[in-house]
Amino acid sequence: MKDLTLVKLGGSLITDKTKPFTPRLDVIKRLAKEIHEAREEKKIKIIIGHGGGSFPHKPAKDYRTDLGIIDKESYKGISTVQDAASNLNRIIVKSLIEIGENAISIQPSAASISEGGIIKYWYLDPLENILKYNMLPVIYGDVLIDTRKGCSIISTEEILNYLSRRFKVKRIILAGIVDGVFDKDPMKYSGAKLIPEINSKNYLDIRKSLGGSVGIDVTGGMLHKVDKMFELVKEGVEAEIINGEKEGYLKRALLGEKGLGTIIKL
Repeated sequence: MKDLTLVKLGGSLITDKTKPFTPRLDVIKRLAKEIHEAREEKKIKIIIGHGGGSFPHKPAKDYRTDLGIIDKESYKGISTVQDAASNLNRIIVKSLIEIGENAISIQPSAASISEGGIIKYWYLDPLENILKYNMLPVIYGDVLIDTRKGCSIISTEEILNYLSRRFKVKRIILAGIVDGVFDKDPMKYSGAKLIPEINSKNYLDIRKSLGGSVGIDVTGGMLHKVDKMFELVKEGVEAEIINGEKEGYLKRALLGEKGLGTIIKL
């Protein structure tokens, strides 16, 4: 699909990952406003994806859902994790509707199957038509039925990876709580330096220095994000990791501005 942009709102950005089930409502409403303003100024088709943050990660860890179906409690884990993820999604969708967007929730677990933690099949006809209607689909990291493990946690990055290939996307924007990718953890080291670009020449060196996320995260943190995005740049996608806490940055990125964070490209 021509000129389609994928956006990820990170779990650390839209929730307090140190406090279970705690949304950052002020941030969510501001981001919704920036998305709406960008779409008002420029005709752009967007798929919004968001992380789970403090909503599904706690029950996912409690039930070890990322390991698959391992005991009788695993089935309760699937239900509880899915419920938590969808509850956060409703908050995001409601904020977008209130600001003027015709946002609609897309539940991955209702129409897709994974195999060994990788999406194997997804019935996407409804999503394609939602985009044709110029509505705003909002997708989220979810727990899927898995043909090998019984179930698996599917990150938003894995979802964006799958959709990017299906729709031949050229740009992905990942909004988090840091300015981009750093040579060391900026939450721990005051001298950490921002890496403006990750490409085929420096990818392996940078990968060695990447760590996880703040709070509980069963999907892999920054290393997972960079790895998933680098898979796509080989196919012509350009990704950028920006700081969604900086007011106006998401809007500027959606309107086409680049260099606001770390660009990932060949």
